[in-house]
Amino acid sequence: MTGTIRRAGALIVVGFDGTGASLTAMRWAVQAAPLHRASMLLVFVVDQLRRAPYSGSPDLSPWLKGDADGRALLACARLEATRALTADRVSCELIAGSPAKVLIDRSAGAELLVLGTAHPVYDPANQLPPAMGSVARPCLHAAACPVVIVPHHWSCVPACV
Repeated sequence: MTGTIRRAGALIVVGFDGTGASLTAMRWAVQAAPLHRASMLLVFVVDQLRRAPYSGSPDLSPWLKGDADGRALLACARLEATRALTADRVSCELIAGSPAKVLIDRSAGAELLVLGTAHPVYDPANQLPPAMGSVARPCLHAAACPVVIVPHHWSCVPACV
């Protein structure tokens, strides 16, 4: 599950980290894939924290105790996605690095890069727009394909449940 599988045709890349927001993004991409005649790549990036060499702290984010958590989350997401798409159209990648950089790299040659957001819907009459996240902001500026930010309130039609 750690290798990227490239297929002929369009590809939709989905940033997935196991949160509700990323699950919503994956569900959106599942519905978009047939419309684009695309395969889907779920990318789970284990965020590498930059630490001073003298800190003695581990290099990986403390919330992820190793590959096993990421693999399990990806396996569950892939299983859900294959209920609507054929198994050969859904692939997964677990990789260590900077989430924004990895997703920008994976956007090369993709039809869409899909990300979730936990921010509420922006209502210009009542509030300022929410600050863009540390992954979405650089992806919007540097991705090689269109970026779709799926709002947290989006719900799929029953076909993808």
